[in-house]
Amino acid sequence: MKEKLQKLFEETAKKGTGLLGIGFKDMNTGEEVYYNGDKVFPLASVYKIFVLCELFRQQKEGTFSFADRHTLLESEKSIGSGILEMIGEGAVFSLMDYAMLMMAISDNTATDYLYKRAGAENVEKHIIAPLELKDTKFNADCGTLLTSYYGVTVEEYRAVINSGGRFHARNGSYFRCDEERNQQSSPRDMVKLLSRLQEGRLIDAASDKQILDIMLQCQTNGRIPAKLPHGVTVAHKTGSIDHLANDCGIVYTACGSYVLTLFYNGNLASEEEYEGTEWGAVGNALLAQLSRDIYDIYTEYYQK
Repeated sequence: MKEKLQKLFEETAKKGTGLLGIGFKDMNTGEEVYYNGDKVFPLASVYKIFVLCELFRQQKEGTFSFADRHTLLESEKSIGSGILEMIGEGAVFSLMDYAMLMMAISDNTATDYLYKRAGAENVEKHIIAPLELKDTKFNADCGTLLTSYYGVTVEEYRAVINSGGRFHARNGSYFRCDEERNQQSSPRDMVKLLSRLQEGRLIDAASDKQILDIMLQCQTNGRIPAKLPHGVTVAHKTGSIDHLANDCGIVYTACGSYVLTLFYNGNLASEEEYEGTEWGAVGNALLAQLSRDIYDIYTEYYQK
């Protein structure tokens, strides 16, 4: 299986001019296969997995309960994906509601509130450092990321998006992961994190299962799950920004489960690809087909 996967990864990389990163781990055997496994990629919304993990750790410690409720303030509304930015001030939600909005529809307002609750320093101390995730940075919320990546203010960002526009910043320093403040990681680091979750060894078995149950609710399903057969489930989180397409999760099949971390940095693609294709279209199509090809190789191996 390893040889077939390695060949597939190399062939897939030729289908785009952006930077492709892949991490695979068979949870039956522990075998791992990588392509650019130690390259660093912007996480985009994939970083929300780290927020969720740290919050569950804090709940276990008794810092708070996901049943606690919080009143949405106008000052807490962030930019980018989600619906809370459009909801009136004063709406009351449980912390679990915020967590579900963060993971299921990638709501940035919910994320930035929970990011502050979790604390970047706590994620570093309790999640990143113990796992020795050497390629991972965690030090910016969604609002900071979007304004920094495009070099605009919040007001300028909203004006462009509200007018139906999109931002473009091909080969920007944040997309190259050349900045000190960023959300970034590698396929190998993300495999390590997700493997611990699947094994029930990140926080504890009950907490890890709850985290994965929430990740099963992800509604942005155009990459890893897109071409998989009906009945195959995926606990995952996507990330998207300016031709960048990420998807990291665990695929559950009748033959067992495997961790899959996919990154396509189309922001670094050739000018022809970047300017000549729809925002994210190359990455979406490439990762969806790659995911199906990996599934076929995996299931064929176990059904022999």
